[in-house]
Amino acid sequence: MEIDRSRFRQIVEQSREDRDRVRRLVDDKRWREAEPDRTRMAMYTARTTRQTMPRGAEAVQGPDDMQASSFLPEGATARRAVGFVESTNGGKWTAGTGFLISPTLFITNQHVVPDENAALATQITFDREMGEDGSLLPTTVFRLAPERLALFSRQEELDYAVIALGQRVAGNGDPRDFRYCVLSDRPDKHVIGMNMNIVQHPNGLPKMIAIRNNILQYRTERTLLYETDTDHGSSGAAVFNDAWELVALHHFGEPFLERVDENGNRILANVNEGVRISAIYRHLSDRLGSLDGERRDLLRVALELSKTAIAQTGGKRLSPPHPSNEAESLVIGEEHGMANDVGGNEIRVTIPIEVSVRVGGASARGVPLAQVPTPQKTLVRAAEKISIDQDYSNRDGYSPQFVRGVTFPLPTPVGKLSRQIAPLRAGEANAEAGELKYEHFSIKMNKVKKMALFTATNIDGNHFLNVDRNTGEVTDGAEGETWFSDPRISASFFIDQTFYSGWSNLFDRGHLTRRMDPDWGNKEQAERANADTYHFTNCTPQHFRFNESTKFWQGAEQYVLENGAIAEESANRICVFQGPIFDDKIDLWADDIQIPSSFYKVIAWKRRNGVKSVGLVVDQRQLLSEQRHGGIPPKPPAFVDVSQWRVAISEIERRTSLDFGDQIRSADTFETKDQPVVGEARPAVPVKSLSDLLPKNL
Repeated sequence: MEIDRSRFRQIVEQSREDRDRVRRLVDDKRWREAEPDRTRMAMYTARTTRQTMPRGAEAVQGPDDMQASSFLPEGATARRAVGFVESTNGGKWTAGTGFLISPTLFITNQHVVPDENAALATQITFDREMGEDGSLLPTTVFRLAPERLALFSRQEELDYAVIALGQRVAGNGDPRDFRYCVLSDRPDKHVIGMNMNIVQHPNGLPKMIAIRNNILQYRTERTLLYETDTDHGSSGAAVFNDAWELVALHHFGEPFLERVDENGNRILANVNEGVRISAIYRHLSDRLGSLDGERRDLLRVALELSKTAIAQTGGKRLSPPHPSNEAESLVIGEEHGMANDVGGNEIRVTIPIEVSVRVGGASARGVPLAQVPTPQKTLVRAAEKISIDQDYSNRDGYSPQFVRGVTFPLPTPVGKLSRQIAPLRAGEANAEAGELKYEHFSIKMNKVKKMALFTATNIDGNHFLNVDRNTGEVTDGAEGETWFSDPRISASFFIDQTFYSGWSNLFDRGHLTRRMDPDWGNKEQAERANADTYHFTNCTPQHFRFNESTKFWQGAEQYVLENGAIAEESANRICVFQGPIFDDKIDLWADDIQIPSSFYKVIAWKRRNGVKSVGLVVDQRQLLSEQRHGGIPPKPPAFVDVSQWRVAISEIERRTSLDFGDQIRSADTFETKDQPVVGEARPAVPVKSLSDLLPKNL
């Protein structure tokens, strides 16, 4: 494809003075003065300092040639997303570079793959590079699938081609093996004067990396100008900052005689132009609404990865979205598995839950085996003021008739979710139903996700702990520090402390039923209820900033109690259901645990003029890119704005496969008329204050 370089040459000439200034500042080790936008510089400096410099380290003068040792392995990881592009469209051979922007989408320049016909004649080769011993690595080759998605921007505009990855035609690699480069429009990824790193296939050669002395010299609304070594075939290369975050799609470049040495001799410089990733991100976001079906889903997933971008810092790292394994556990033995009474001579194996073996009912001499005494149930001490009463027979759990004159039943899992209910251990009452009854609340577990399907809580507003009405934060009550396993259910059905210790750089143990919600009744009941909320069954992986970033979500129950005009005969009582929302398309993974991107909450009560309910959703994806170090979280980043929404209860049902029943569904206070839409064109009301939790005309 013929390339018009006139615009590029014009920008190079117009920016000569500015670029010379940047080069002089870099040569004088004053590169931090090169960025004219001081707010951008402050954000960039704060972020890169957290990522690359230990506390107390000396300031680095000049571009950061001295990098943390993680710079190399992180670059080695990032480079795997880059592939070699070959097209034989119309009998003409074209070579270039490109990279994955999600497990299913690939991007290169439009002047490399100009249209859908060219895409059909194109193949992408991954791992076309030299190994440690100097020999070529085994490669994997894919075709493109423009029939699934193909979006183009002319080379005079943003010069991109975003196309779905197609069938594998050679090699053994899986798209997830090659990682992906996240698109985002965050303003803290680059500053004038910094170094750039480019991963490319110049002249059709095996993969090459240009690092150091590649100075970013100039910025327009759409492009970045930088010095580096590139060549034919580098078009479509990924341009990174020193944290290996994507900042540009390499466009093209030319040598310009524009610099002189100390003797006045001109030095050949290679000036290159890359299309800003932020410009591409915004352009693709604008096009999302014009797509439908699978095409919209594929692009939406790629764009939303920016909300869950893997932080390039120390600690364990989340892995990309992929389909969950929802196969049911295999039980060898009686039809009803572990929920049946165990007796007689038996060998039972439950996979992957547990193994129990019992052989022989009597000794060889016919003498009955000694009966193993049942251990006396005792209180187990936890953190100060927290104790667990292990006599679970005194727990009544959630009561559907708690609100006088109305019934709010437990949600019903539907479809395949109904087969994922974790049963209780053999011998527990109604074990197959899987209801774990605690003081004033109940939980049903998802045996595949190892988290709750839902928690259901009865709240007596007359004994509810105080929540600050301005901040939404709890103002009193003691926290516990130790969490407990529930012996009534197999430990394979919930996440325990091993996980939270291993992933403490990202997650806290997050309550579903809040610790103060069931704390009512007499003193013994209230203390037992508070302690019961510290079972791992009531726990989900929540980012360590989740509570401080979702203050209105945290105060929703109290706000309804105070502003829902609750009927006097209902004794100021409400019922609350909440749990995680899973989405295979966007959820990240921590080892073998799928991390929920969102959480839901449904509140139901009886008002003077009838039953009312409200549904809420909060999204933690924006938080998951930040890690903490040494147990101390850094200061809140300015760009994080956690999404909190009031949504239709039918929408929560759609996303969770839970049926909340006609009573709650018909009482929904959400009206779809004139409401903004989010995500897949679903109406929602953003919650920016406590007053947004309920409609104005309630």
